[in-house]
Amino acid sequence: MKRKNIYTILFLISIFLFSGCSDFLDTKQMGVTTQDDFYQTDAEVTEGLYGIYDKVQSENFGQEFQFKLELSDDALAGGGGRNDNFWGEELDEFTFGTSNSILETMFTKYYQIVYAANLLIDKVGEPETDVEIVAVAEAKTLRAYAYFELVTLWGPAPLVTQPLNPDEYAQPNSTVEALWAQIETDLLEAIPDLPLKSQQSDAQKANVSKGTAQAWLGKAYLYQEKYDEAVAQFEAVITSGEYGLNPDFSTITRESSEFGIESIFEISYTANLSSVAEATSIVAFCGPRSPWFKSGTSGISQTAWGWVEPRQGLYDAFVEAGDVVRRKATLMSEEELINDFGGSFRIDGNLPYGSYGLVRLKHGAWVAETPGEDYHTIGGTNYRITRYADVLLMAAEAYNRKPSPNDAKAQEYINEVRDRVDLLPLSSTGDDLFEDIKKERRLELAFEFVRYQDLIRWGDAADVLADQGKQIPKGDGTYYTNPDAGFKTKHWLLPFPETEIIVNPNLVQNTGW
Repeated sequence: MKRKNIYTILFLISIFLFSGCSDFLDTKQMGVTTQDDFYQTDAEVTEGLYGIYDKVQSENFGQEFQFKLELSDDALAGGGGRNDNFWGEELDEFTFGTSNSILETMFTKYYQIVYAANLLIDKVGEPETDVEIVAVAEAKTLRAYAYFELVTLWGPAPLVTQPLNPDEYAQPNSTVEALWAQIETDLLEAIPDLPLKSQQSDAQKANVSKGTAQAWLGKAYLYQEKYDEAVAQFEAVITSGEYGLNPDFSTITRESSEFGIESIFEISYTANLSSVAEATSIVAFCGPRSPWFKSGTSGISQTAWGWVEPRQGLYDAFVEAGDVVRRKATLMSEEELINDFGGSFRIDGNLPYGSYGLVRLKHGAWVAETPGEDYHTIGGTNYRITRYADVLLMAAEAYNRKPSPNDAKAQEYINEVRDRVDLLPLSSTGDDLFEDIKKERRLELAFEFVRYQDLIRWGDAADVLADQGKQIPKGDGTYYTNPDAGFKTKHWLLPFPETEIIVNPNLVQNTGW
């Protein structure tokens, strides 16, 4: 009898323990918030929003963004010797394939922005509070920015507008038309809910504004040759009274003019450079090559790697245009370095490999904007992504190219840009004015990451870049020759990374790759 009672008691205890264990396993883990439980308050929505900006700001993204320049005729790979900047050399010489590490990183980073934006938009749902309304508008604007880069560089990339389940990851190619339509939809929906630049607090000055979305929508229309629609958006920015030209061109990418009158959007980096996570590697990668370079009194870092070096053709373009002000603010010749600042750029009479002896100043490696040479690997000066001058020149192009051209208006805007740098006004019209606008964009926006996409959309890349990379200066007066280099038919679109093709059987590679 006692034994039976003991068994009964043990059975009852086991039922209690197992039911208690089940309840325990169903209990939410303390200190952990799931995606489904997040985005419930304005504070959480704001935190999620800055998660998107964190993707835009990330050090890797900023570093790879620089290498878009190597696809253009603004810069070449540089470095201390052949293969020092191997992935950049492939881009510069158009010998890259589907496994180029830089292209893989760029592609991935754009989709990280898309993912973070999709997550916020999906989890907020129908926004109710003012914070939610503006946050969703900003997320759509940043998603449009990422898709703009994807469609203009890769063409028919996958289009994803909501978080995916694991069994949905293998998304097929979209169409160029669908991608442009999504970009337009996102920006049109965002514009009414975004604040003007003047309405943003100091804490929001790095965020996109109404003017940002309008400028990017105008740019999207321009790339699609929807010129009348582009004009309307650019005029909204120009007539808003929110922007103007910085009187001093030499400071437009310097720390002193961050978030200034000309800034429509810039990627913000920290002034606290104790960690590279919130900064850029511009100083280490893209300053003049050490130990060849001696800065003298120029203020340029002399502990850098010499990647993304200025091309001689860019310098010559400034000289041919008589553009002294912008040339001196964009790049410096070896002669100026020696005569004006007491510096030098040679060892045993030789320049570093991949250098024409030119020093990049715009988005340059300024010691005054780092904590000092001991911290040469990081910098905190913001990248200017869209400036008011860019909008004026895009507006000039749209007025010149639209079905009923208005060259007088186009001249007004291009001459406003030229007047700032003491250049005479232009009076050309028609196709001649269009060619002048192209030249103006190159000189005004050199080293601002737009040149390659301009050449592609104008249809000029095959001619301008045909021989790029076929001769690389070794620094000793001779050249490394690569007869297989240069832009080819397949380069109108970049290849989807090999890693993406491997994991996604539904993604069809671009033609020629």
